[in-house]
Amino acid sequence: MSWGMNFSRKRKTKINVARIFRQTFSKLLPEGAEIFTRKGLRYARFENSKGKMQTAPLSKDGKSVIIETPKWYIRYKDADGKHKKQAGYTDLKATEQLAQQLERTAEHVRSGYKPREYESLTIPLITHLDDYKESLLAKGTSQGQARQVYNRSRRIIEGCNFRFWADISANKVQLFLAELRKDTDKKRGFSAQTNNGYLQAIKSFCSWLVMEGRAPRSPLVHLKGLNVQTDRRHDRRALTIEECKALIKAAQNGPVVQKMTGPDRAMLYRVALGSGLRASEIRTLNIGRCLLDNNPPTLVVKAAYSKHRREDSQPITLELANDLIQYIGNRPDDELLFPAMPIADRLAKMLRKDLLPAGIPYCDGSGRYADFHALRHTFITNLARSGVHPKQAMDLARHSNINLTMARYSHTLLKDRAEALKGLPSFNGRLTRCIEQKATGTYNKKPLIAQPKAKATSGATINTGLSCKVIK
Repeated sequence: MSWGMNFSRKRKTKINVARIFRQTFSKLLPEGAEIFTRKGLRYARFENSKGKMQTAPLSKDGKSVIIETPKWYIRYKDADGKHKKQAGYTDLKATEQLAQQLERTAEHVRSGYKPREYESLTIPLITHLDDYKESLLAKGTSQGQARQVYNRSRRIIEGCNFRFWADISANKVQLFLAELRKDTDKKRGFSAQTNNGYLQAIKSFCSWLVMEGRAPRSPLVHLKGLNVQTDRRHDRRALTIEECKALIKAAQNGPVVQKMTGPDRAMLYRVALGSGLRASEIRTLNIGRCLLDNNPPTLVVKAAYSKHRREDSQPITLELANDLIQYIGNRPDDELLFPAMPIADRLAKMLRKDLLPAGIPYCDGSGRYADFHALRHTFITNLARSGVHPKQAMDLARHSNINLTMARYSHTLLKDRAEALKGLPSFNGRLTRCIEQKATGTYNKKPLIAQPKAKATSGATINTGLSCKVIK
């Protein structure tokens, strides 16, 4: 046994039968290292690869140093009496807790008690996570959605240093997400909505493990998301009719942007404004799915590309259908409607190129954005402006919740709300007419005659408070 192994044995800690130790490896003595003796043993002090000073013992021949791994390891006997080695953590106390759990589980099994999920609890979480991703794909979840859930869950697992089911702690998850929400000098922290997305991903993973019988009750079941209304980072706004026309005109007359010509972009914006389809749905729409001769003409989105995983038939106006027929021409049915449509990030940059000549601010004074998804907001808002029944608007928006349609998407402008007030009844004709005269500039065209004080039945006088002529 080498001297290095003897050194590592001095660092071992016993917990029942389990032993905790650090592995060692030898490394050539760095140039310029300072050699010194401490308690009869020789050490070397040198600068490591990270630029920090490090101290390590010398080998017997003095030509190399013995380096310990930062992570602790556990050697224990399993339920069958076989010696096993298990990687622990860089923190000694956390490794001791894991060793105790391994010993306790082995003892339970030796005593005849074997939990149903015993075998799964000793499998690393990353292995379970790979199976979870395959399960999502098997039930019809899109590749993008499954990949996002996988990546978010994995980031939390690795960030919190979770290796096995017993390591999962609700408090650690909350602290990790809180760190991600903090702003730094280089970038802004996560929004409340992104925070909730990460939390939902890891909670779904834990719930799946429980339902599959791989783990007991989830330790994250009680965690709740944040209120996204208190931390909105990217609220969209609905464009006005004039802004929509200006955007389409600017695109029609504009140069090639992101490999899309001006007429292609103009038609793309018209389809988004006229159908309310999402960017991911339009990107996968081929010509064979444009049923423009039907009554009514419809655009059909495959279930694989629809957000709620079912085939959608979205009706469009005859005007848009006729323009699409001319735009498509004699192209084959299996060709995409917009072959050059860019991916999400480039799509946003392309739209901003057309917003600028159209005189439309990308972000208005209220902090709301006019990105590509805002065209869908505009479509649903225009339904509300035209007096469509809320249930029909919900169906056209393909929402399962009417509150989502009306609260989040149905933006009404201040001008629209002011126009709605004209339908209110007048409870004081004289006062209302005076206000209208002042608003239209006719207030001072004629000399106003002060009203006499009205007499009350009790003999007292009452001032009407009006300073304009009574209009009958």
